[in-house]
Amino acid sequence: MRKSSHCVPAGRRRLHRRRPAWIGLLLVLLAFGSASAARPVVVATLHPYADLLRQIVGDRAEVVQLLPSGASPHTFDPTPSQARSIAGAALVVMNGGVDAWATRLVASAAPDATLFVVTQSLAFHPIQGNDVVGANPHVWLDPSLMAALTPLLVRALSAVDPADAASFRANGASLAKSLGRLDEELARTMAPLRGAPFVPFHDGWPYFARRYGLDLIASIEPAAGREPSPRTIADAVATIRRTQARAVFDERQLNPRPAQVVAEAAGIPLVTLDPLGDANESYQDLMRANVAVIVRALTR
Repeated sequence: MRKSSHCVPAGRRRLHRRRPAWIGLLLVLLAFGSASAARPVVVATLHPYADLLRQIVGDRAEVVQLLPSGASPHTFDPTPSQARSIAGAALVVMNGGVDAWATRLVASAAPDATLFVVTQSLAFHPIQGNDVVGANPHVWLDPSLMAALTPLLVRALSAVDPADAASFRANGASLAKSLGRLDEELARTMAPLRGAPFVPFHDGWPYFARRYGLDLIASIEPAAGREPSPRTIADAVATIRRTQARAVFDERQLNPRPAQVVAEAAGIPLVTLDPLGDANESYQDLMRANVAVIVRALTR
């Protein structure tokens, strides 16, 4: 037996020596593929929440964003491809109010997913709004509320993926600190504008205005997708002139024409904000960009 073992041809001996390396590489690739396939799917309706989730989960979960960049959550209609993309989701995070369409989508495409509704889970002082009956739902535009939301998201993620809970807690603690610093930074930047008249065309900014001391004197659009009446426009123009507001703010996701009418009639600039952002933009950078736009417009 010993002799036969020494009679293996040289080529086969070299192949035999390489085999453990090839096997090791194959095992690594298989393990990586299995780990990737096993990552839980976490869904968010809006980009701000998708980004916060990405900052918490890192590479330990796949985050799917439902609302495309540039679309309005008020008028969005999900597509069959989006239903397929969330099949098997472990967790779905929705805002509530502005994204009611997600409830139906999840019920049909991901019935076993845990549904986390921000406005039903987060403690906040509600402001009555025009868009929906009850509290204005645009809470994500207050970074201090998003800092308070972060540990709730960590808890929800840990419940669906206990194995990665320690990573979620560490990343969540880092995110909460980052959002706290962001809130302090924006408060300092906005401090010189405290009490300034603020005229967003859409009723999306009351929590932001309350947090940073702007005087929200009018929201012109009566409800998302409904144009204001001539009387509403006339009243808004009168209010703008009386308070000497310096700009009207519309939103990237909305039809700009009604806001243009108001701004032109009042003789002030029309400036565009973006409450939702793009997939490659962090929540922190989104809020900094909006504050920069507001500061430039109100200090002309």
